[in-house]
Amino acid sequence: MSASDEREQLAARIRGMITDVDVREMRMFGGVGFMVREALAIVAERGGSALVRTDPVKRDERLARGAIPATMGNGRVMGDAWLRVPAERLADDAELADWVAIGIHAGDVLRGEA
Repeated sequence: MSASDEREQLAARIRGMITDVDVREMRMFGGVGFMVREALAIVAERGGSALVRTDPVKRDERLARGAIPATMGNGRVMGDAWLRVPAERLADDAELADWVAIGIHAGDVLRGEA
């Protein structure tokens, strides 16, 4: 399976999990981004990993769950609000659903709605 196939499969799984909220899909960062209530929540990336927005206050907790700091192409860390979740951590639908919820909640925090 190609890296782009893995990205598209992950995007389809995410799409199926966020049907009850205001969501808009966008191609970005070489992946498929999901904007929920106008805040980027999660991006399905090439290879099946995910870029997930997180509440910076809970960053260490998320890292302990297997996420890693998200970096840009030049290796620079994207900041405390973004983590990358490796594909192998997303094989289970319940685990993916948790990460989707984390991304959506972080957007709510950003807007002052949580």
